[in-house]
Amino acid sequence: MNIIKKLIGASALAVMIAISAADLSAQFEPDIGKNFTVSDSPETTVFNLKHPSINRHIHDYRVHQPAPTAPAAPAPVDDCAPGLVADSIDQYTVSLNKSAPATVALNEPYAYSYIVTAKHDLKRVVVQEQIPAGTVYISSNPEAEVSGSNVTWTLYNLANGTQTPIELVVKATSVMELSSCATITSYQDACTITAVGVPELAIVKTTPYQQVLVNTGVPWDITVTNSGNFCAYDVVVTDTLPAGVVHESGNSQLVAELGTLAPGESRDIIVNTTAAATGEHCNLAVASSSNAGSVQDDACVKVVEAGLEVTKAGTAMQFVGKQASYQIVLRNTGDVLLNDVVVKDTVPAQNKLLAAPAAQINGNTATWSTSLDAGESKSFDVTVLGLEEGTYCNQVSAASAAYGLRGADDACTEWRGYPALLIEVIDTEDPLLVGEETTYVIQITNQGTAADTNVGLQIQLPSELSVVSAAGDSIGTISENNVNFAPYAILNAKEIIQFRVVAKAVSVGDARFRAQMSSDMLKSPVPEEEATQVY
Repeated sequence: MNIIKKLIGASALAVMIAISAADLSAQFEPDIGKNFTVSDSPETTVFNLKHPSINRHIHDYRVHQPAPTAPAAPAPVDDCAPGLVADSIDQYTVSLNKSAPATVALNEPYAYSYIVTAKHDLKRVVVQEQIPAGTVYISSNPEAEVSGSNVTWTLYNLANGTQTPIELVVKATSVMELSSCATITSYQDACTITAVGVPELAIVKTTPYQQVLVNTGVPWDITVTNSGNFCAYDVVVTDTLPAGVVHESGNSQLVAELGTLAPGESRDIIVNTTAAATGEHCNLAVASSSNAGSVQDDACVKVVEAGLEVTKAGTAMQFVGKQASYQIVLRNTGDVLLNDVVVKDTVPAQNKLLAAPAAQINGNTATWSTSLDAGESKSFDVTVLGLEEGTYCNQVSAASAAYGLRGADDACTEWRGYPALLIEVIDTEDPLLVGEETTYVIQITNQGTAADTNVGLQIQLPSELSVVSAAGDSIGTISENNVNFAPYAILNAKEIIQFRVVAKAVSVGDARFRAQMSSDMLKSPVPEEEATQVY
């Protein structure tokens, strides 16, 4: 029985092969109700009128071989060559080319081959095939999802131009025409990327100076940065000035609207102010926005005052030819070190500079170079000689170039001349015999530096002598043994006046000639004697 079944099966297969060969060898003449061809090209289109869904392109290489490049004998036709059927789906984003053997043997595995070509970047491609009735599933490559007669391949992330081969292997289990239809579906991405960000403000405030002088400029640098990854909107910077710092506008609160700051963007603001008061002053800046909150930073500056004061005091009155002393006091009245102070004292021409310890002396000028800590004082001494009468001022100056400081003062001295009267009396003849005469010469010298006035001279002769005559730079009046000379009105400095009294010896003895000088300057008369011996 099995042998008979095998023979019957073989006979049936032989009949099918013979029929197929007869159909192909008849140059594809149409058979009503079955297949017919419209061309005999290598890719012949075969139509089935009863079953339009199974129309396929048949590549029949048994009949139509490419023309040889050179004349050759016709190649023999193999009526048993299996042939190939193919179809394609050409979409905008993807194409599918499918091919399968035109004929297969019963119970022999055969393959459906597919080429998937991506025409764009595709996220996902789904190829679906049906296992033909009369076949059983053998395998797939790549491994497909098989559910009943449905076979599904899902291909992911196909780049433009990528070709992906797919294969389905089945086994024919019945003698029949096996019809299978593949479908392809592509999925493109319409992708958007939305960045979730957050703005983050940062502010830095600085000033290039840690310490400035009062009434000098103080610039402030403010830098606002969006260090986040999202825009900061409606950014406003408010700078609040301390009481010791002023802006030319007169406002103590300055506002700058920066608007929108992109991620990573920075804006710089410079605020120019003036230091108005000493002390340490901190300037606060606040940056705020509608979606990033607010941040703040401050910078501080120490405002100091630089000051230099010089004073001079000395002898208020002195006589010409005498010395006067002066003391210079230098004081740092500010808050900073002064290390370049130059002190210069100039003595007037009517005086002579005698001494100035630690100074460089050039003629009548003394110069000191020194430094002063904040609040420190130093003193310097000067000694001068008065040369002329009058009031003369000794001037001093002090300066610090680093801070543009200057100071000056003077001390004035009234230089007075003073009269210094000297009276001298000599006798031209000594000793005398009674009856002889001698002349007394009286000389008054003003050795001082100022005139004296109303210089008077009174003479008293002893009993041993008698006045003979009197003469001199003023008129003398004789009264018994006395002589009064009229006051000499003005006796200038260094001036000399003389008087002469002639006397006669009248008796033996130790005669003492007395002269007495007076003046407006002298509080009491100055006496002078000259002894003359009479024998």
